Amino acid sequence: MHKSLITVAAIFATLPAFAAERLAEFSVPGMNCASCPFIVEAAMGKVDGVLEVTTDIEARTASVRFDDALTTAAIIAKASADAGYAATLSEEEAR
Repeated sequence: MHKSLITVAAIFATLPAFAAERLAEFSVPGMNCASCPFIVEAAMGKVDGVLEVTTDIEARTASVRFDDALTTAAIIAKASADAGYAATLSEEEAR
C-alpha cells in the first residue's frame, strides 16, 4: 500500500497547481465563407484540452473554452493557422 501512495503523490505532484478552465476570444479575419467557421471549429476542436469552440462569421471571431493544464491559447491559434486561418487573441485577451 505504501508504494501506491507514493505513485498517487507523484501523479499529483506533476499536475499544475492552478489548472483551470479558460475562455479565450480569437480574431479570425480570414473567415469569410459559409464553410470557414466549420473548418476553424474542427481545427481548434482537435487540440487536446479544448472543450468547446464557437465561431461567429459576422464578427470573424472564435470563442474557445479549454483546460489550461492541457493546452494554451498559442497552441489553439497555431492549429487554426495550420488549417489556413490565422487566429490571434483579441486585444483584451492579450493583456
